[in-house]
Amino acid sequence: MDDPLYDCSISTFAWVGDAVFELYIRTKLAGDHQKTSGALHHLATKFVSAKGQAELMELLLNDGAFDLTTSERNLLQRARNFHTTSVSKHCDLVDYRKATAFEALIGWLWLQGKNERAIALIEYAMAELEEKKLQNGGQ
Repeated sequence: MDDPLYDCSISTFAWVGDAVFELYIRTKLAGDHQKTSGALHHLATKFVSAKGQAELMELLLNDGAFDLTTSERNLLQRARNFHTTSVSKHCDLVDYRKATAFEALIGWLWLQGKNERAIALIEYAMAELEEKKLQNGGQ
């Protein structure tokens, strides 16, 4: 592909995707809750963490209702197989790779100017998480 954005590294896509995801979460929490920034930060860390993002990735892949394109699936596979020398100290390697794939997909979409698609993916995964929590009695 001749598009230089497509040739970015997985870590670059994940870096951008992490920022997009965190901004989305912060914006949503600020609009939904009248709390201090410290309390909002505590809420945000449940989502903006490797463990939280890995869970969102699982929901996205397992349900199948969010229709991923072939290119998106290929990017996810490439990102899950990405080898890194760093791993978050609060999660295992499997969750870290899932989180990296989730972030990379968001970043890849964002850098291609597919911002609405990236937000739709985030909103879908967040809605699935809420549904899962409701089914499990709010946990």
